[in-house]
Amino acid sequence: MAKSDIFAGVDIGTTKVCATIAEVHDDGRIDVVGASSVPCGGVRKGVVVDMESTVQAITDSVEKAQRMYGYDIRSVTVGVTGEHISSLNSRGVVAVTHPRREIIRDDVDRVVDESRVIVLPPDREIIHAIPRGFSVDGQDGIRDPIGMSGARLEVETHIVTGASTFLQNISKCVNRAGLEIEEMALAQLATAEAVVLPAEKELGVAMVDIGGGSTDIGVFAGGEIYYSSVVPVGGGHVTFDIGALLRASIEESERVKVRYGCALMNMVDDDDSFEILRLGADEVSVLPRREVLVKLIEPRMEEIFQMVKQEIIKSGYDDMLPAGVVLTGGGSLLSGTIELAESVLGMPIRTGVPQGFGGLVDVVNSPIYATSVGLIRYAARSQAAIREEARSSGLMSSTFGRLRKMFKG
Repeated sequence: MAKSDIFAGVDIGTTKVCATIAEVHDDGRIDVVGASSVPCGGVRKGVVVDMESTVQAITDSVEKAQRMYGYDIRSVTVGVTGEHISSLNSRGVVAVTHPRREIIRDDVDRVVDESRVIVLPPDREIIHAIPRGFSVDGQDGIRDPIGMSGARLEVETHIVTGASTFLQNISKCVNRAGLEIEEMALAQLATAEAVVLPAEKELGVAMVDIGGGSTDIGVFAGGEIYYSSVVPVGGGHVTFDIGALLRASIEESERVKVRYGCALMNMVDDDDSFEILRLGADEVSVLPRREVLVKLIEPRMEEIFQMVKQEIIKSGYDDMLPAGVVLTGGGSLLSGTIELAESVLGMPIRTGVPQGFGGLVDVVNSPIYATSVGLIRYAARSQAAIREEARSSGLMSSTFGRLRKMFKG
């Protein structure tokens, strides 16, 4: 029987905390063995505003997932997002020092470290430094330069930073829930692992994750992330609009949005109606669905996609995304969202759900679980890379050891 490792991913969002547990086999198969989503009101746009509420939501979500799996877990990979997250592309250059001008692992490590040397305010820290591509003596488009010959090695790196205090608060919440953090990962990277195909990343694609308090955007080209950003508007703003203008509780507004909501007016008949229980009322009110509810929702959803469009233009890749846009997150489930996105963005759009997973597929087959499931694959690939590097280092060490013994003899 193939060996397997257990990984857990926790997605701490504005409206919910999703936890996923999976077995990752040596042959690459990933079987989901536990998953849970519980409401959370302690986070606003990726920032903890109520620690007790957040800790309780993390605890409840993980415990429910553990009960499905049957065993306890000790460590998790956590997704991070929010307005405090920012990114930039940096370039590093080093000279190849090998006597025969052969590029070795040390050269790659040095050039990546060189690209990380940027001016950061004292209250920010680097979350990721992701090499996008290497250049050897001016030749671009090289993914793995180890073993090649050259005198000058360059790298373009996508650097993601976050506010130290906000990241520390997330860590404290997870630790107080009795868990250790294996790694923190940018939500866009994790979500793309679950819903974006490798071929789409290679061609050029934008991944848009509509969450409760914000919308995450990741632009991929040449197989790697090129641009990432967060806009401070999400599906929760639609819920708030309904509650504020129709005088209803947040819970009732969310129910109405999910059951009767639509992002496009021309998809709803004039004679359709919906029911809503207003604050202080004893009986439900029956209102026109198109002229009241959808007329309220469409402008907010259009605003989200206009902001997404501006971010894609800012990336410089707006005309180089033949794979279009993969739309995911809870906000993508609203009726008419795909049609509105196609109209505003002018690109082909598809809904992204977790793909390439086994086990409890019926449980996680929803955009809601995209990030927590993607964290599993992200963590598995990260550990596999560490093991491969350790194995290579071990082989080098054993080779040098045999040589030392031979020459000593």
